[in-house]
Amino acid sequence: MFSRATDASKVALVHLVARLRLGGSVVLDTQFGTDHLARFGGQEIPAAEYKARLEQAVQMMPCWQPTLPDDVLEAEIRTLRAETQAAEARHEERPATRTAGLD
Repeated sequence: MFSRATDASKVALVHLVARLRLGGSVVLDTQFGTDHLARFGGQEIPAAEYKARLEQAVQMMPCWQPTLPDDVLEAEIRTLRAETQAAEARHEERPATRTAGLD
């Protein structure tokens, strides 16, 4: 993705996630986990958990809301920020681990 303004893709991602959550979506598949996505709350999950969440998601009836009041969207973005900061704090408390080989 490219943009003419610095960090525009990050802003777009945050707004997308906020709108998806407000509409009732529970899964956003990004294909690959990266440190960049983790900064915004992205999590890698085991395949079995992903399949279970996806099965639940396809049974739901999320609703994309093309227009939202600014205060509602801003409140959801603040909630996302708080959740992300809490997750980062928990991550920093845990010692870093690395594994070699394939699981």
